[in-house]
Amino acid sequence: MTDEERPWGRRGRGRGRRRGWPLGLFLFQLIIAGFFAMYTPRGLTWPQVGLLAAGPLALAVLSRWPIPAALVTGGINVFYVVLGFPLPAILPSTFAGVIGPVARSRREAYQRFQQEERRRRAAEERREAADERVRIARELHDILAHSLSLITVRASVALEVMDDNPQEVRPALEAIKQASRDGLAEVRSVLAGLRPEGSGEPAPRTPVPDLSSLAELVRQAEAAGLAVRVEQVGRVGEVPPPVGRAAYRIVQEALTNVMRHSEARTATVVVQVGPRMVTVGVGDPGPPQRKPDGHEPGTGLAGMRERAGALGGTVCAEPDGVGFAVLAAFPASVASAASAERGTV
Repeated sequence: MTDEERPWGRRGRGRGRRRGWPLGLFLFQLIIAGFFAMYTPRGLTWPQVGLLAAGPLALAVLSRWPIPAALVTGGINVFYVVLGFPLPAILPSTFAGVIGPVARSRREAYQRFQQEERRRRAAEERREAADERVRIARELHDILAHSLSLITVRASVALEVMDDNPQEVRPALEAIKQASRDGLAEVRSVLAGLRPEGSGEPAPRTPVPDLSSLAELVRQAEAAGLAVRVEQVGRVGEVPPPVGRAAYRIVQEALTNVMRHSEARTATVVVQVGPRMVTVGVGDPGPPQRKPDGHEPGTGLAGMRERAGALGGTVCAEPDGVGFAVLAAFPASVASAASAERGTV
């Protein structure tokens, strides 16, 4: 049983014995070698005595069986001294036994290093898997919350006009159908990333939306009865892809919140692309809904802040008069955005 496998108490006692023996063995070797240095005709100098004692001491420290190893090696040295062998002939026998333990010690150290490396890699893989699960959950939340909100709004409209204006039911149902298709396509696009490489399954046909996809997002909102005005300054094509994707999701979540929590039927989206910062803002004139819409409080605002923070950005969401405003700011630098996305999700 190795030291790592022993119970704590036994492990401590074993190590204590191991550390205590080399000093005693070393003193024993010095006494024996000193005796022969003084009383053998050939004589040994004290440096030679220390050299003879170094071999058994090193072997005792490195060997799994320190006492037998040191006694055998020391006995061989004493035997050679008594027979009058010259010191160069004694040294090979002194250090020959050290080579094996040294090699074994290095091998065990390398094995420990490999085990630590495997544990580190396993921990890194677990962390990456957890980050990926968080990313997918956030994507699915944004997609489903938006799509289901559109469906809920249009279904409510259909129910309200069914008796008095039945001609308005068909457009509402068509909007529900389109919102369902769009949401399903985005969900498939996200889940397609989970397929292993070489699985033979086709790549997702729906591109990942970014700021260049705002027109489609506006169309979906207007189909649900929310008129959206877009103001754009700068070229969205120059926005780093990570920033563009995060900004799109923030605008999507903000518009979803307008439809769910506000009585406003209009909203404004402002996109500004500057040399250093990219900002997106979403505002509605309000007022907030007087009666609950049946939705439990979600994590939309927290998700916005997490997305922006992952790229070194910020999100400010607060009442604006009787309405509500969301402002997100990101660094425009490709290097900053890319490095931040690699560090977090």
